[in-house]
Amino acid sequence: MRKILGSTLFFGSFVVYALVLYVATLAEWTITERLSLGGVLYGISWGTFAIGSVLLGPEFLESLKKIIKLGNKENNKD
Repeated sequence: MRKILGSTLFFGSFVVYALVLYVATLAEWTITERLSLGGVLYGISWGTFAIGSVLLGPEFLESLKKIIKLGNKENNKD
């Protein structure tokens, strides 16, 4: 259950960016309203990303590092 919730939050955090783009295109709202809601949505996205990462555990983060090659790299220059 923890992994299902974690993956939902982790990958769902990227869906929020579509809402940010939608809010940016609303012409009937003032710039202040759009910026405020965009900032709140951006914060929600990072919050769900962080909580999802914690729920998925360190083994998921290690596999993610290997996929995008952020782990320790050996330098084999002779």
